[in-house]
Amino acid sequence: MARLLPIVFLISVAALFGLAWIVIRVDPDSAPWYIFSLFVSLLFVAVWGFLGVILYFVRTKFYRRYSANWYFKTSFKMAFFVGVFAAFVATLAILRLITVFNLILAISAVSLFAIWSYLGKKN
Repeated sequence: MARLLPIVFLISVAALFGLAWIVIRVDPDSAPWYIFSLFVSLLFVAVWGFLGVILYFVRTKFYRRYSANWYFKTSFKMAFFVGVFAAFVATLAILRLITVFNLILAISAVSLFAIWSYLGKKN
């Protein structure tokens, strides 16, 4: 699994360049809807990939208790939830629906999904 880290890093860098292109070149007032969905998707991929790689390296550097595959899976699982939250918030910002209540709902939804993912498994 650790062999996939360079590929994930390259995909994240490509997503970051795509985000930069959208932010610099696209006019949000005249952009079609698929540009916004591409923006949210690229934001998710960039956050998920970079945070997953960073968490993997930090966790394997400081904690040597488990196998590298376990660290890979759990690091990218944690990064997935942060990426989903960033995508939720970006979607709300694009739709101009950012309120405290909506942020609390987004945090609750991602937290419940994470708890279900971690505790809902049967061994």
